[in-house]
Amino acid sequence: MRYYTYINRQMSKQDFISLYEKFLSGQCTDEEKALLERYYDEIKLLNNDWDDTLGDKEQTRKLILDKMADDVDFQRIITVSKRQSYTWIGYAASIVFLFAIGFWGWHYVAKHGDKNQVVNNIRPGKNMAYLTLANGKSIILQYAKNGQIAGSGNIIIKKIKDGILAYSQNNKNNNKQKITAEPDSNLLTIPRGGIFQTILADGTKVWLNSASSLKYPVAFAGTERKVVLVGEAYFEVAKNKAMPFKVSVNGTDVRVLGTHFNVMGYPEDNQIATTLLEGAVKLHSPAGNALLAPGQRGTYGIHNAGFSIKDVNTADVVAWKDGFFVFDNESLYNIMLKIGRWYNVDIVFQHITNQSSFGGTISRYKNIDVVLKALEATGSVHFKIDGRRVVVMD
Repeated sequence: MRYYTYINRQMSKQDFISLYEKFLSGQCTDEEKALLERYYDEIKLLNNDWDDTLGDKEQTRKLILDKMADDVDFQRIITVSKRQSYTWIGYAASIVFLFAIGFWGWHYVAKHGDKNQVVNNIRPGKNMAYLTLANGKSIILQYAKNGQIAGSGNIIIKKIKDGILAYSQNNKNNNKQKITAEPDSNLLTIPRGGIFQTILADGTKVWLNSASSLKYPVAFAGTERKVVLVGEAYFEVAKNKAMPFKVSVNGTDVRVLGTHFNVMGYPEDNQIATTLLEGAVKLHSPAGNALLAPGQRGTYGIHNAGFSIKDVNTADVVAWKDGFFVFDNESLYNIMLKIGRWYNVDIVFQHITNQSSFGGTISRYKNIDVVLKALEATGSVHFKIDGRRVVVMD
């Protein structure tokens, strides 16, 4: 995405759309954010010609202004509810912090009451995404109305409800057309602080985590069904023996016929982790191949070529799509990467010497102060929030 400098000149519609997409991905500078806010207040922004595919004009304006503002809420401290499906494990180097968060919440309310101001109360992520069509047009999905939002050939693209995009054959055409030409590709992009689901034309369901994107054809043709992933996604692949499904992520391929699995391949993680819940998958990289059985995770290190395979608790791995953080003997660095993506905050490590690992479960739908206080209750780490920046300290 290009950088923008505007000095005493009109911003074009395309400039605005590109800048807004950059804002959604969390890459805008303070100057560019101010620019968005200023141009929204001027009718001449888009030459009085608003593109309805961007969503409702006033709702979109409110989204930008809300996201730019530093939220300060007044609310009762509520302790996290736990899921019975999770197993709690204590680590020598850390404290499982569900109990700590319960104590902290009780202590806070007892000492301060339930009407005190919670400072720097950054809210959790929500259903947010934008769809880039083959012609380059972008649609902001959280503000698109339910129903058909686009089409390509014999395929209808619908928002079927909040947070779900679906591709389906046009039922009015009784004779299903055989795809002979290369089908159009779409790109579904989830910004930091977002989550979204799509149902592909073959019936495959995909959940996409924050700061992720998926490129895929609107309809599948040929001998395989191929998609390209950046970030993290959970797949429930529709069975089709004649056309295997392949996920390409950061130089590795996950090949399946029909199965349930999770893939995490953020560039900054320097590894790709594939976890199999059901069925069978084959992992392929320039360094070799590996087969996974249900309950196994195969990890490919970018700098240490080759796969390592281990048994894991699969419910923990996919807990993100059900609204939970689950940390299993996890480093502070990895935990803060996940928090940064979900709450759309910048993470700054300041003189960190602590090498502790942490374990526990907490809702992803608590405000960030609740999650950070839980980590602080272990006595191993402290945080300072400055706007949308979280400073991590020993």
